[in-house]
Amino acid sequence: MSRGEAVSFPFDDGGCFGCSPRNGDGLQLEFARTESEVVGTTLVSDRFHGAPGVAHGGIVATILDEYSCAAAVFLRGKRVVTGELTVRYERSCPVEKPLAIRSWVADDTHPRYLIVEAQISAGGE
Repeated sequence: MSRGEAVSFPFDDGGCFGCSPRNGDGLQLEFARTESEVVGTTLVSDRFHGAPGVAHGGIVATILDEYSCAAAVFLRGKRVVTGELTVRYERSCPVEKPLAIRSWVADDTHPRYLIVEAQISAGGE
């Protein structure tokens, strides 16, 4: 786990593919909160590869989505669902290697939604 205070979703029913520690088929992502970000690390299992050695893009998007929702919950106290998800893949994410994830609220001025940004890096890139 990265720097920050470890946090977990208070409404975990065991079913979430991304974040539930009780879903043995899922990613079991963990989160830590800092003053301005939600951070964490994970390894994507080889069973979730697309091309050999590379995490499937849908799994990468799932990780970004989970961390985006975590930013809303742990930084703003909002229970949310994803209204729109845009992903720009700048590099591939390796499987079985540490990935660092961070998310933050970029804009909270709209009365009905938040704009959240998230980023994954592997090996400092």
